[in-house]
Amino acid sequence: MVLSQGKFVIAVDGGQSSTLALLAALDGTILASGRGGPSNHYHEPGGPQRLESALRDSTGEALKYAGQSAETIAQVCLGMSGIHPQAAVIGQTLFPGANVQLLHDAVTALAGASIGKPGVIVIAGTGAVAYGRLASGAEARSSGWGYLVGDEGSAVWIGQEGLRAASYDHDGRGSPTAISRHLFLDLGATDFNDVLPLLYGKPHPSPAILAATRAVARAFADSDGIAVNIVQRGARALADMAATVARELSLDSGPVYLAGGAFENVRPLEKAVRLELLGALPRAAVEPVGEEPAMGAARLAAALAWPAA
Repeated sequence: MVLSQGKFVIAVDGGQSSTLALLAALDGTILASGRGGPSNHYHEPGGPQRLESALRDSTGEALKYAGQSAETIAQVCLGMSGIHPQAAVIGQTLFPGANVQLLHDAVTALAGASIGKPGVIVIAGTGAVAYGRLASGAEARSSGWGYLVGDEGSAVWIGQEGLRAASYDHDGRGSPTAISRHLFLDLGATDFNDVLPLLYGKPHPSPAILAATRAVARAFADSDGIAVNIVQRGARALADMAATVARELSLDSGPVYLAGGAFENVRPLEKAVRLELLGALPRAAVEPVGEEPAMGAARLAAALAWPAA
């Protein structure tokens, strides 16, 4: 497909698992897309190179598919998890003639979920964060500080809690749990010692953490008490993030949007969060997501580029 020459925008949703770039017309119509690897954890070994490759690969694929060059891009909106200033530098290098805007991915996710309207979004993916914004531009955020500090309720947090429960089961320090059985089957392990090589020294999130997240979901389906408790604690943390943001912005009636891969990979989590929100924000409406985060970034990029159209 070859487009007519003109000015376009690039929108990027840079996450901890993958990076998605959209090429759009100035009216926000999506024309092409491209994917790259994870673009988070800049300070880890190989982080700067990983970030550059993710941005270069995803945007390059979108440009190639559309038959366009970097010179045709008027505006770039980078919605990045684990936001780092170097992302804007890379964006400016890739698109020297464009205006580059760097935002936290929660900002672009809310813009997509609410289609630009005020509200609160709870993102539970590889990490977890709550973010809210008013029409006035006032905003608030809770959590999202990374897996070493918080991100409670995220897929990684659930996996880490599952690994901890399996280690307690193995040692006899805790109650037996079906998490262990599902974890070992997934990894082809015979006991917890076999899990460690798939945990330490691996890219984040490691195969062991991802397998443990799946194990918690499967053990929950078995009505395993420990798995149920992990999901409930994660849901309580996510609801508390949302409530903290909503109260700061006087958005007690919402709307609250739920987004992220953890809700897809651990199916009971969404229902548990909705139940917790009934207690934390009883007047809040919990709404379906209108558009994906990359679409929110495209909407923001098009709005900024429109005066140049």
